[in-house]
Amino acid sequence: MSASAPAFRDHDDFAAYVERYGPRLLLWIWDRAEGGPGPQVSCAEFGSLQSIPMSAVRVIVDHLSAEELITSHDGHGTDTGAPVVTLRPAGAERARRLQALRANSVQRGRHAARAVLHWIHANPHRQPLRISGFLDSPDVFFLGEPLSRSEVARALTYLANESLITCEGPPFHNDVGSQVALTSQGESAVLSGASDIVAYAAEQRERRRPVQGTHIVAERIGHITQGDSDNSVHNSIEVHTALAPDDLARLITELAPGLDLDPESRAALLRSADALARGDDGNGGGDGGRRQPDRQRGLMEGMRRLLGAAPDTVGRQFLLDAVGQALGRLLGS
Repeated sequence: MSASAPAFRDHDDFAAYVERYGPRLLLWIWDRAEGGPGPQVSCAEFGSLQSIPMSAVRVIVDHLSAEELITSHDGHGTDTGAPVVTLRPAGAERARRLQALRANSVQRGRHAARAVLHWIHANPHRQPLRISGFLDSPDVFFLGEPLSRSEVARALTYLANESLITCEGPPFHNDVGSQVALTSQGESAVLSGASDIVAYAAEQRERRRPVQGTHIVAERIGHITQGDSDNSVHNSIEVHTALAPDDLARLITELAPGLDLDPESRAALLRSADALARGDDGNGGGDGGRRQPDRQRGLMEGMRRLLGAAPDTVGRQFLLDAVGQALGRLLGS
């Protein structure tokens, strides 16, 4: 193992290195400190486990110290040249969040989709690319942990189904092709600067959906069945063209529990509906009954993003149509 520190080409190269090893080291320290601040931990073993020189470990230790996540004790310990550190309370809290995020399959999937797309875009002159190269790149890491082959394959399938990439050639994993290239839609997704490719793709899919000329005119909606959920709306909706904000909020509150949303997205959708009903911005910022169109539009657009990323069901499409009509009414179209 070389004793020299890694050579960084630029700030981005350094950031990628720290992003790869920083979370690993923080979680490693957290584990050896038994989840709390106080005990001094030598980082000698970490360098050996990761096959990186101690000078590189010091680079990461300095970075985590600068973020006030750990405290470095130079000159202590029995391992020559190995930093000895103490976990700080902020570091323990960050480590707990990192561990939870690492285990979140939804977040891992979203990261995989974005990372694969950006990796392909970063190599424009060598397409189609063999996706095996992604597994050897810094982009494969999510919070310091590499994505699995099956996670990468699922990301490829998703991106291909959304027409953001082409995925052909010899199998990479199961029946997923190993040769990938960016489409014009994929190029647009990267250049848009979207941090969430899944939400971006859902928005684009919604925009491409044919405009329907129908409006909600019923005073009562009987039943909307989705999977194992059977939801009834027992309140009257007395509108002829589009729902008012209060009615839209009430409708979303009625139907959201039956949507196939993850708990976090469902809670966010219900919070937005409650904020729309109260006439504030979702942070307690009410305006005394004088609802501001910009706030209403922001809440409705947030609802549409959450619904757009949900699995395609009858209830989800019904609510997307209702939100779209309400936005049109708000904007005067």
